[in-house]
Order: sequence, then C-alpha cells, then structure tokens
Amino acid sequence: MKKFEKEAYGYIKDMFAQHNMVKRIFLTIISIIVMGFGIALFNVSGFGVDPFTSMNMNVSSTLGIGYGTYQLIVNAVIIVFVVIFAHRGLIGVGTAINMIGVGYSCELFSSLIAPMIGDNIIVRICLLAAGIIVLCFSCSLFFVSNIGVGPYDSVGFMISNATKIHYKWVRVMTDIAVIIIGLVVSGGFTALMRGDLSGVKNIGIGTIITAFMMGPLVNFFSKHVSSKILDVNYADLSRDVAFFMIKGAMVKNRVPDDYDPARLNINSPEYNVINDGELKEI
Repeated sequence: MKKFEKEAYGYIKDMFAQHNMVKRIFLTIISIIVMGFGIALFNVSGFGVDPFTSMNMNVSSTLGIGYGTYQLIVNAVIIVFVVIFAHRGLIGVGTAINMIGVGYSCELFSSLIAPMIGDNIIVRICLLAAGIIVLCFSCSLFFVSNIGVGPYDSVGFMISNATKIHYKWVRVMTDIAVIIIGLVVSGGFTALMRGDLSGVKNIGIGTIITAFMMGPLVNFFSKHVSSKILDVNYADLSRDVAFFMIKGAMVKNRVPDDYDPARLNINSPEYNVINDGELKEI
C-alpha cells in the first residue's frame, strides 16, 4: 500500500505540476473533438479510416454495437492492461479524455455530415484531404498538450520497451494486426479472398495514407502550430515526452521501497530512471 501511495503521489505531481495545466486540459478536450471530426471526414469519404478505427468500426458493426460505445470499451480494457503492466507515466488526464471522447464525437459528426454527402467522387476526395489535415492537426495538439498518451499508442510503447524493437516498427506491426482483426471479424478477409472488394469495409486508400503520412504531418503541425498555441519549446517537449513516456513510464513496478517517485522530475539537472531496482543516470 505504501508503494502504491508513493506511485499515486508521483503521478499526480507529474500531471499537475506542468506548465499551463488548465490550458493543456482545455486544448486536449478541443483536440479530441476535432479528432473525432477528422475521423468522421475520413469515414463519410468512403476511402477508409485509420487502422485502429477501422478495426473498431468493423467489429462494432458486426456485433451491432455503436462505434463510440465499442471504442470506449476497447480503450478501457487497454488502459486497465497498461495500469497493471506499465508505470504511471503513460496514463494521464488526456488518456481518459481520449478514451471517452473520440468515438462518440466521431459518431456525432458522421451522423451530421453523411446526409449531406452524395456519391460525387470530387467531394469525397476533398473530404479525404480535409480529414487528413484535420486529423493530423488534432493529433499534434493532443501530443503537445502532453497530459497522457492515447490508449492505442500506449500499447506500442509497452511492446517497444519489452521487445527492444523501435517504436515506429512496432506501430507498423500493431496497425497491420488491428486491420487483420477487423477484416477477419467483419468477413472482409473472406470477401478479399474471393476478389470481392465491396465486402471490405472501412479500409482503403485513406488507411494507407494515414499509415505513411500521419507521422510527418503531425510532426509539422506540432513544431509550427500546436507548440506556438501552447507556448512551449517543441525540442524540449519532444525530449520530455520521450523521457516520461519511454523511460520513466516503462519501469513497471521495479521501484525500491525507499524510493520517492516525486524525485523523478524533468526539471532535475540530471535525469534518472529506475532500472532493475536501482537508480541510474542516463
């Protein structure tokens, strides 16, 4: 219990000692709403959505559950897994906002936009392009707000740490895995084997574009737009995020009984992480 209390204290200190915390929470909420709008644009364009969304949409439609509700359930399961097997640094206020907000806001915006869209290919292409820009900007704003990792992203960090495989390659593998899951559950894989492309739902050119273009575009918006909105140094932010979410967040429960998690602070002159029960400088 004492160990848990120290963990909780350190977590709260890390979250609420940050610069402009109220502003960060407000912009995180905005980013999640905008993110839902961006995914909705992808969805109504008919050109496919991002890999994780495609799995959730395919599985939820197969089960007859609303997309927002199913995504909330999946994210909750992921968060429980992360809390049990990872350190406090991955989960934050932003994680909870992301878990609840993305699916339902996407459902809302999709229901509002879809009736206004016909089958005009030019309109659909414009929606796809707008979706890419809106989604990448919202992701950058969420990243720069820096008050928690998205549930799906946290899985990649955990696998990368456990396997020592670079995160970008882990992300490719997890994206492929969730696409396959969605295809199999929805019957899209069987349809694909028969050559029936009409049986493949929520996967298309938009899915491929997000896989290859989101990283550079999110980085561009983070550096030139979102960091200016939050008035933070993007280079320092990237370092701090890497420290907390890849180093500090990945020490699991190997914390010595006499260690105070509050000592793990990005403002310290020397960074320390817990490694195999010992404090070591990095």
